[in-house]
Amino acid sequence: MTDRLQPGHERPPVRPLPVGARSGTPHPVGDNDTWASIAKKYGVTVRELIANNCGLNVTPEEINWYLHMRVGCNVTHDGKNWSFSKSAKPGILYVPAAGKIPVSSQNPTINTLYGGPKDLGCGGVEWLVEFKLPKKAEGDGWIIQQIQRSYDIRKKDGSVADANLNAAKPTYWEAWPVKKDAILTSNRYDATADGRTYDDSFDQPTRPNLKGTFKVIGLVKFYEVTLPSDFMKQNPATRAEDLYSTTVKPAFWDGTGTVHNLATSWDCTDARNPVTPQISWETWEKN
Repeated sequence: MTDRLQPGHERPPVRPLPVGARSGTPHPVGDNDTWASIAKKYGVTVRELIANNCGLNVTPEEINWYLHMRVGCNVTHDGKNWSFSKSAKPGILYVPAAGKIPVSSQNPTINTLYGGPKDLGCGGVEWLVEFKLPKKAEGDGWIIQQIQRSYDIRKKDGSVADANLNAAKPTYWEAWPVKKDAILTSNRYDATADGRTYDDSFDQPTRPNLKGTFKVIGLVKFYEVTLPSDFMKQNPATRAEDLYSTTVKPAFWDGTGTVHNLATSWDCTDARNPVTPQISWETWEKN
């Protein structure tokens, strides 16, 4: 038994979890505890337990850092990994409810389909995309997209064309299922009325005799997690339609992922002097 690890077996994460209590049930660690025994006692998986106490996608070296710096482990039996013991101070692990903590995550690639985004004239636009994981999902999960929309649509004289349309819109989250060992969503090749298949569409109708801007800011991430119960289909508070969606920020949403943004501006108020529509879009990883 020793109170130190061999060099190279402990490393702090780039973004450590906040100091302090985690969600879940506090468990004082004992001399005979292991990740597996604690997980079995509370009916959760080892991966859920580690994710709740050490974060997502952590390495063994980062787990050792959390055990040393947050749990206060001071005993190792092999010189490579910290072990639980009654001497750990504060000596507390936090056990999550089963299915509430994501155990892994990935930033999906966003692939444009059918040559988009397409200008449909006078503010009309369509951008069809698919989401693709960099590696196979280790378990069933969900690709979740945060959506923020804004409109500024006006008449030729500058007055607001539709106060309801221009009003502030709620942020919402929508979800696509992904099965274990898959890299595409389960919905990817669902049939559509026009024969095209895709995951997501950013689209707007044409608005002749008007001018304005439309913006949608998206952020997409895959989580291996049970979808929270407040996600529902045909949610009247969102535009997600048949997708599960919610306006309640998921507890595990960490503000990182793949950016999925679109903006368009146009002016169709003067047929004699048409203004070329401006469409911009971007996808990139936000870490």
